[in-house]
Amino acid sequence: MKRIVYIMVGLSGLFLASCKKELSDNFTTYSNHPLNDTVWVRNVANTASVYDLFELLYPRDLLVDSLNAVNGGKLHFGDSVEVEFAPNTLVGPATSGTPQGNVRIELLPLRRKGDFIRVFRPTTTADGSLLETGGGFLIRAFKEDKELTLASNTSFELKFHDVDTAKPDMQAFYGREAVPAPLKGIDTVFSWVRDFNTGYLPTWSKISNNPLIPSYYGYEIQSKNLRWVTADRYIDSTLPNVKVTAILSPNFTNKNTAVFAVFDNQKIVVNCRHDYASRSFFARKIPAKSKIRLLSLSKIGSDLYLGVREISSVSLVTSYTITPQKKSLKEIITYLNDL
Repeated sequence: MKRIVYIMVGLSGLFLASCKKELSDNFTTYSNHPLNDTVWVRNVANTASVYDLFELLYPRDLLVDSLNAVNGGKLHFGDSVEVEFAPNTLVGPATSGTPQGNVRIELLPLRRKGDFIRVFRPTTTADGSLLETGGGFLIRAFKEDKELTLASNTSFELKFHDVDTAKPDMQAFYGREAVPAPLKGIDTVFSWVRDFNTGYLPTWSKISNNPLIPSYYGYEIQSKNLRWVTADRYIDSTLPNVKVTAILSPNFTNKNTAVFAVFDNQKIVVNCRHDYASRSFFARKIPAKSKIRLLSLSKIGSDLYLGVREISSVSLVTSYTITPQKKSLKEIITYLNDL
């Protein structure tokens, strides 16, 4: 029976002395509070509080259905999402063959920029190239809580809608994860990889003349991989680009804070890496004159913080200060869902 299930799922070199003074001036001492910890580390342990953000922000809504793995079949989720598996496409762990009976299919939609932030999957490749995304999914299949894979030389079909008008030059991308992929928490080596088939994805539309019924525009992917699947395209790499630096007060360190650069007019999310030497966060390859916002998320003790710095046009002066504000989890999720 189809249903929706709710579950929990570094800037090189030092800054000038004036920049250091700015950081020092912003420091406030709090009696017996974790905010007093201003120590940065070269390597962030997975026990650091920044990792708690993943557990708190991870979307709780999955699209869930089941099908017979031997027979295969097509699953429909509302009016705009379809996934189809051919017979004997899904196999068990350690190539144990196609499981008998029904298997569980789970889809986690990634439609908006905030979705990619909530799962800590920025729209970038391993070399830092920026991708504009049309959305995608985390797609998993299970038999008795054991995750299944695709049989060799097989694929499945995925059809889904974009929250914006579908673009004609999107391509299939897959998530490259750590081996083994973390069971929970932030995958620090994650990146998107383009399919060997670089052809443009077919697009589709479903136009409604009724104002009460939405119109849909989307993509079709013949996917050779389960798990992270998206429709993306490289942005123009010939444009002049710069490195953007985010500076926060010393209370916000790489142990408790994550920073993203989010484009206003395109679905692009860039992870700002931490730089131990300068105690700052940075992102490379940001096109000059882009309209972006630098967004910081922090967990210090039991408190959560959101910082936003809007930049109307990225210029050669690329160091920007972010001032985080204490927010509730609900307020942060609402903000991210509106991006």
